[in-house]
Amino acid sequence: MPENKDYRLVVKTLFGLEEILSKELLALGGREIKKLNRAVSVIGDLGFVYKINLGLRTGLRVLLPLAEFEMEDVEHYYDELLAIPWEEHFDVQTTFAVDVVGRNELLNHSSFAGLKAKDAIVDRFRDKLGERPTVDRNDPEVPIHIHIYQDTIRVYLDTSGDSLHKRGYRLESAHAPLNEVLAAGIIMHSKWNGGMPVLDPMCGSGTFLVEAALIAHNMPPNIYRGDFGFSFWKGYDHDLFEKIKSGLLGRAKEYEGKFFGRDLDTYALDAAANNIQRSMFDDVIRLKRADFFESEAPSEKGLLLVNPPYNVRIAANTHQFYRDMGDVLKKKYAGWTVMWITSDMEAIKSIGLRPSRKWNLFNGELECKLLQFDMYAGTKKIHKLK
Repeated sequence: MPENKDYRLVVKTLFGLEEILSKELLALGGREIKKLNRAVSVIGDLGFVYKINLGLRTGLRVLLPLAEFEMEDVEHYYDELLAIPWEEHFDVQTTFAVDVVGRNELLNHSSFAGLKAKDAIVDRFRDKLGERPTVDRNDPEVPIHIHIYQDTIRVYLDTSGDSLHKRGYRLESAHAPLNEVLAAGIIMHSKWNGGMPVLDPMCGSGTFLVEAALIAHNMPPNIYRGDFGFSFWKGYDHDLFEKIKSGLLGRAKEYEGKFFGRDLDTYALDAAANNIQRSMFDDVIRLKRADFFESEAPSEKGLLLVNPPYNVRIAANTHQFYRDMGDVLKKKYAGWTVMWITSDMEAIKSIGLRPSRKWNLFNGELECKLLQFDMYAGTKKIHKLK
């Protein structure tokens, strides 16, 4: 692919993070940015594709358009896909898979649309090269996306490969696992700029802590990944990629702030310690076995990130658990900003605090509410959540 050619890229994200993603794309040099549903479109060249795959905190996938057409019937759908010069984009030895989103009257099931697309790609290689590539649905080197809306068909190469939330540092999980992209988005929603300490009192596998450290040090979040979808393209420019990677790393900065992770679960703390070590932030993130209800705040002010755990004991009386947490915040965390995410829409009414801001988000397919509480110093009055 030509390095100086511009593309109208589609960057996927989670619901509720479109605005933050738009700002990220602008900061990285994107042009003509348009917010979509769970996505943002942007114009950029091949170098920009490399840069945003490395540097985006709230992007899930970066899709590069290959073709768009109005289908007339199933045969026409096949013919249009057959006409795409797939052999110019990846080698016959490279594995691929097709993911289809949407349907219409003729392609009324995604598996049927995907099968016809797979047939067209395989037949194209067989006709041109006398060989066929292999389909790998679990771990394809080149993922291909097809979006169907009524009769409009859009075909994309997935430049990212694995979803960008798979940073590469979190190989171990604990209770209430949080998507890395969502964790970064929550921190960015808080407008935290690194000026005060961060505490995750129920840190699980440490995702909040690592994402906060990445932001504070201005480190590209996907620096730990081994490869991306574009790594397997014929037009992949390794020298350009390394140049862009070095440029992003050159923007990293020293940060002397503190990050505190606490949990009662020793298994979770072990997982967090291993993940943090892989992230290379083990010298700045401090872990400690501690009970939130019995511990003191580590400083006079800071950012408190709360993703409450879910287990049988807590589920038996979630309302009381949330009420007790709210009481601790009022007594011990005056001066702190609290970002609290939960999927329990009823239990949040028991916190006993009025949020200054709130957002609707999704953790995977799970609908969540993100609440921000500004714990003003000296304020004792208990507010009821509306």
